[in-house]
Amino acid sequence: MRQPAVFKGAMRRPAPYSTQNVARPFAFAAPTGGWIANRNKANPNGPDVPPGAEVLENLFPTAEGAIMRRGSDLYATLGEGDKPTTALFAYKNGSQEELFGATEDAVYNVTSIVSPTNYRLGTEGGSLFITDAGDYFGERSTGDLSVITGRTGGAWVDAQFATSGGVFLVLVNGTDPMLLYDGSFWYPIGSEDVYRLAYDGGTAAFTIGQTVTGGTSGATAEIVNIAGDETSGTLIIHTIAGGPFQDNEALTDGTGGSALASGAEVLAYSGITGVNTADLDFVWVYKNRLFFVEKNSLDAWYLPVDSIGGAAAKIPLGGVMTKGGRLLFGQSWSLGTGESGGLSAQCIFATAEGQVAVFQGNNPASASEWSQVGVYRIGEPLGKQAFIPAGGDLVIATDIGFVPLSQAIQRDYAALSPSAVSYPIEDAWNDAVALRKSGEWHCEVWPANQMVVVALPSVNQQPPRWFVANTRTGAWGLFSNWDATCMEVFQGHLYFGSIDGKVVQANVTGQDEGKPYTATFVPLFHDLGDPTAIKIGKMARPVLRGEVNPKPRISLQSDYEINLPPPPASPSVEGSSAWGVGIWGTARWDVTGAQLTFQEWHVVGGSGYAVAPSFQMTSGAVVPLDIEIVRIDFAYSQSSSIV
Repeated sequence: MRQPAVFKGAMRRPAPYSTQNVARPFAFAAPTGGWIANRNKANPNGPDVPPGAEVLENLFPTAEGAIMRRGSDLYATLGEGDKPTTALFAYKNGSQEELFGATEDAVYNVTSIVSPTNYRLGTEGGSLFITDAGDYFGERSTGDLSVITGRTGGAWVDAQFATSGGVFLVLVNGTDPMLLYDGSFWYPIGSEDVYRLAYDGGTAAFTIGQTVTGGTSGATAEIVNIAGDETSGTLIIHTIAGGPFQDNEALTDGTGGSALASGAEVLAYSGITGVNTADLDFVWVYKNRLFFVEKNSLDAWYLPVDSIGGAAAKIPLGGVMTKGGRLLFGQSWSLGTGESGGLSAQCIFATAEGQVAVFQGNNPASASEWSQVGVYRIGEPLGKQAFIPAGGDLVIATDIGFVPLSQAIQRDYAALSPSAVSYPIEDAWNDAVALRKSGEWHCEVWPANQMVVVALPSVNQQPPRWFVANTRTGAWGLFSNWDATCMEVFQGHLYFGSIDGKVVQANVTGQDEGKPYTATFVPLFHDLGDPTAIKIGKMARPVLRGEVNPKPRISLQSDYEINLPPPPASPSVEGSSAWGVGIWGTARWDVTGAQLTFQEWHVVGGSGYAVAPSFQMTSGAVVPLDIEIVRIDFAYSQSSSIV
């Protein structure tokens, strides 16, 4: 009987099913935790940690996601636009609200601007129209808006101060005499009393710095400011000799200025004695007094209660500040409770060496009414305007972080960094300090947008950068392209100065002064649950909310290395939506449009053990995109694990 054939060897078994090419999904949530630069890269996510971003540029983190910032628009040009904008400040008294901008030699009222640019009219070929007298046709943005001229320093620091005599804006810069604005006139304040002398019937302009002489009275005085024009106005004068001036007498100065006096001079304000006001470079209000820092010293000064003039008294702090250096700024600070149960206001003095002395009381001249609470270290402040108020607290930008003063009095200096508000971006903050410490940092709170801004100086060939934080969530982001020399919030809008004499409005339109800009989001790298397996990218889908599809560019970053492709072109945007009429957070640009969801799949290439799909979109139209990121869905295949 024939036996069945026997085949020797191992029995063939079916090959195991390979999962390498099976697409797996993973969702990278919107970075509600903001930009992160301090977490363990191998384990960045936790059960109680909000999702963050490796890169979050020109996107602002919110409680729901991250929204693309709007652009910036030129608001005004100071003078010829050939000097940096050095300061912005506002005067607010009831319904009277005014915005001012300064250069090193002048101050301008920029509350209402007709033309943001300086221009001259000419032909298409570039030839300018010129009159027989040699004048050009055109307009200067702030041509007749200067309120103070002839200054030599522009680093003004301001404080608004209310007394029984009115509401005043007080400014010092450490170079020029103190300035005082009472809502009507600007007064340079030195040791001499200042007066107003009205004039009319003018035939030639007066000149600041000249001596005005009364033709009948023989009175003389120095002109320190002029409010008006050639025909009529008011001379601000001091150092009067042989007065008073007489009504309707001829007034002349040494350069040919000529007019008639409209009444006698009127005392406006008393001078400040005891200190040269040109040596004061910081001012603040505490317990109904004006306090000042004397430049390059450890001395502070203060005026009598409810006064904007009079005898200044010194507070020598050289024996208190054991690390020496110089005073940088002072402020009113509230901590704990007072006798009435509310916050107890205290007066702080901060040095460039990072020491803060805290005093309590209301009269530095009396030992029973003024006492030292303590001296604390906070890290070296990064500028005399590098702090913000936060309730009763102060948060100070220092070389070790954005540090609340309330934490500095509770912790040793060596343990302050983890308590800094900037701790989530600690590495980026430290890098910025290393490269930009030589410049002045500026900080501002923007309540309408629930935003804190830390504007970094563009020194050592570093590009323009802002660190921005959400005041509600504490999440951080990074804004690029905006080069700010100073900042001011006015009527709910943020304005910043530039190195070329501009005043720029932030977060308006969809362009940065007519140019496109790009927003970038790279989530924190993730090993997707298996650090030993290679993930191979297949598709990615950003889930977005907005009115217009931004046509983004999606790519895959791997193994903690970021190599972004060139940004995409900006999408076309219909201009029918109303823009420029809302404030972010309270109104939307697209008042007539519906919010749509965009979720298109994009092919992505690349592989790595830890991956992050990156997102780029460009805004280049006048109407802003206002795109909000919800999440990025990622489809990938995975190689077999090594173990």
